[in-house]
Amino acid sequence: MGAGPGTPEVTVVVCTRDGAGRLRPTLDHLGAALDEAARADLPAEVVVVDNGSTDATPAVLADAARRDPRLRVVAEPRPGIARARNAGVAAATAPVVLFTDDDVHVPPHWVRRMAEPLRRGEADLVGGSVALAPHLGRPWLSPALASAYFAVVPEPPAVGREFAAASIGTTRAVLDAVPFDESLGTARYPGAEDTVFRLDVLAAGFRQGAVAGATVEHHPEPERLDPARLARQATGRGRGEAYLAHHLLGKRPAAAESAAKLVATWGLLSGRRLRAALAGAGRAGGPAGAGAEVDEELLRLRRRVAFHRELLALRRATRRRVPS
Repeated sequence: MGAGPGTPEVTVVVCTRDGAGRLRPTLDHLGAALDEAARADLPAEVVVVDNGSTDATPAVLADAARRDPRLRVVAEPRPGIARARNAGVAAATAPVVLFTDDDVHVPPHWVRRMAEPLRRGEADLVGGSVALAPHLGRPWLSPALASAYFAVVPEPPAVGREFAAASIGTTRAVLDAVPFDESLGTARYPGAEDTVFRLDVLAAGFRQGAVAGATVEHHPEPERLDPARLARQATGRGRGEAYLAHHLLGKRPAAAESAAKLVATWGLLSGRRLRAALAGAGRAGGPAGAGAEVDEELLRLRRRVAFHRELLALRRATRRRVPS
C-alpha cells in the first residue's frame, strides 16, 4: 500500500481470524485499489478487524499499518464474522462502506467501481461478482456448489440473485439502521449473515443494486475443498437456513409437516449411502485436491436434514419460551 491524503470517502472493512498466511496478497490488492481510487480523487481507507486471531495475524497487520497510514486495525476478540463486521462498521469513518474477505483479491478499479452507485444515490446496497481462483477449479465443482460453498457470484451480477459479502457495499445511513445479525456467522450458524443483512436492508425500505465489471477473485485455502469439510459446511448451512426460515421469513411449517419432510429426506437414501452422507460425505476419498470426488446430491441431502432438524429444535425452543 502507498500513502494518500484526504478524509476517506470510502472505508473498506475486512475481517480476519488466523489469516496471517493469506492477508498479505489481499492487502496488496486493496492497496492498489486505494491507489487507483486516489488518482480519481476518491480517498479511501481499509479497516481490518482481527477477530481473535491466535497466529501471527497481529504482527502481519501491525507491519502493514506501519507501512500505510490508510490501514487501521481493530480488535474484536469475541468470535463471529457478523460481530466482527459490526466492529468494523463502528470504526469506519466514511459515508460509503465496502466489505470483502481476507482471502479475496480485488481488481484495481474495485473500490471506485463499487462506490460509484452508492455515492451517486442510485442504490443503498450493492453487490459485485465473485470468481473462484482458477487453480481451485475441480471437475465436480458445479456452479451451484461454487455459489453455495465458495461465495461465487456470476458476472454480471443480477439484482435479487446471488449475493456474497466477499464483494458488497452500502452507505452509512443503511448501517446506522441495520446491523449484521450477530447470531449468524458463528460455529453453529456459519455464513448466512450477508443474506440476512440484505433481507433486513430491503425490509427497512432501502434499495439494492448490482455492480458489473468489478469481479473479485476468491482464494480460499485448498483444504476447504476437502469432502469432509464440505460435509460439515453443509450441516452448518442447513442450520443457518433454518434460522433464516424461522426468524426472518415467517416460514413456520407445522411440526408434523417438518417431521414428514425430514423422514422423506432420510428415505431418499438407504443403508451404507445414508450413513456415509451423515458421517461425512466422501470423507474416505481424502483431500479433494488429491483427486477425491464430492457427491453433490449427498451434500444437498445432508443440508436438508440439518435444516429440518434445526427448524424442529427452534420450534420446540419457541414453544418452551411461550407461557401457557
